[in-house]
Amino acid sequence: MDYKKKINILLAVGIFFLSTSGILIKVASAPPLITAFYRMFFTVLILTPYFLIKHRADARYFLDYRPLLVGFLLAVHFILWISSIQYTDISNSVIFVALQPLFTIILEYLFAREDLKEGAVIGIVMAVIGSSIISIGDFYQLGDKLFGNFLALSAALFASSYLFIGRGVRKKLNYFPYLYILYTYAALFLAVGVYIFEIPFTGYGTNNYLIFLALALGPTIVGHSILNLAVRYLPTSIVSLSILGEPILTTFLAWLLLSEEIRMTTMFGGAFILGGIYLASVYNNHQNRKKERLQQSES
Repeated sequence: MDYKKKINILLAVGIFFLSTSGILIKVASAPPLITAFYRMFFTVLILTPYFLIKHRADARYFLDYRPLLVGFLLAVHFILWISSIQYTDISNSVIFVALQPLFTIILEYLFAREDLKEGAVIGIVMAVIGSSIISIGDFYQLGDKLFGNFLALSAALFASSYLFIGRGVRKKLNYFPYLYILYTYAALFLAVGVYIFEIPFTGYGTNNYLIFLALALGPTIVGHSILNLAVRYLPTSIVSLSILGEPILTTFLAWLLLSEEIRMTTMFGGAFILGGIYLASVYNNHQNRKKERLQQSES
């Protein structure tokens, strides 16, 4: 099995764990900012021993402004998205967050035009159509859920920004130290937010702390870490497109665990999303193979 297939399998695993975050956040009863903080705090706490043993020399990169900026963007993304679930349905939230490829297209058009491939654009359009189809069943709630939907859409913008900007940093810094520094900065920014808004750091009960720990272990350490690894080897647009599989898995988990209804529109929209993911992945692999053959013929 070559490394590209391994990366694609890892990406699928990462998307699954990311899909559990909406369920965990929905059942938590703590304030959104506290949930976001402890998610990052426990993540850093778990990763610190390995960082100190294996990558202590990389601590100098804490002085680089770029990881600091990306950490800030990640912190804002978590705040906005976790808050959105408090105001709107899980399906609405994950659908609007899944629209982040639209922002990725804009960023790549403005700053990295060479990374924007026609096949990926077509796949993203298909996936966005699928996301829209899924949301049709909830359109009657749009007015009441407008604030939550806006928060989720804003979270999509910050998610695309942190992935896009972080791509350049990851090329110059080893994978694990980059993630550790990124998560540490995100935790610090979230802690500052908790302090500014005078929210207590303690007193949220055992169940909530277990949820915080699960968010750290699953969606963050496994999910987001794999996402950051994949974007190092695949175009940002492809990784963002794959994230569109999250609404399908989250909706299924919500039905299985929370007894939420699965609408027919979700099934039709899911077909579009999966079709878009498949189209973009196949086209990207074809382009890479074509490029490799061209380089081999020239050499």
